[in-house]
Amino acid sequence: MYLLNVFTMVRVITIRDDVYSELSKLKKKKGMSFSLAIEYLLKEKRIKSAGLMDFAGSLSEKEIDRRFLLREKTRWKDG
Repeated sequence: MYLLNVFTMVRVITIRDDVYSELSKLKKKKGMSFSLAIEYLLKEKRIKSAGLMDFAGSLSEKEIDRRFLLREKTRWKDG
């Protein structure tokens, strides 16, 4: 049997009371630890700040509404 040694560094951070309160609410709502709640928020921020090109090619052929694309292409040419 192999034992996995995981070393976690613990850090002490200082945050305002209002931020702590909001973080605590999120943590309880999602059933997370504080670390997971912070990680969740950081990932959410990265997704929201992603540029349009980050999503290029993310739709499958089945997900593309060809009628919409044709209508928009026509509007763009006419406009």
